[in-house]
Amino acid sequence: MNFVCKEISINDEEFGCTVTLSEKEDSGFDYEETVEEIMNATDQYLMLQKTYGEDEFEEDYYYIESRDFEKSGELEDFEIFLTETEFIITFENEKYVIQISPNRKVFDELKKVLSEFTECKGKLNIQ
Repeated sequence: MNFVCKEISINDEEFGCTVTLSEKEDSGFDYEETVEEIMNATDQYLMLQKTYGEDEFEEDYYYIESRDFEKSGELEDFEIFLTETEFIITFENEKYVIQISPNRKVFDELKKVLSEFTECKGKLNIQ
């Protein structure tokens, strides 16, 4: 999957963190869209989610989701390559290349969250 990202959403909360790269800018919920229109949307996106274990005996859970639901699921062995213009993730013989253009603040936050995201599993290469 390859696309140009127009919006980067980062949520780092008590129970986990989520990073979403989307081809479409989020303008809020459109109440006039039908369920069928929402389900058949062609906009590309990639969501990475890490849910923290509830105690020291439970492992963190890693999840990836994209418009292609067949390639969504638990994330085990992965590598992320990040520059100021590109986000690339490889996992299970899949490679997603996403063109990004975040401002400095968003890029710094993205680097921080991805560093935490990959600390136990995966690899992160920032250039």
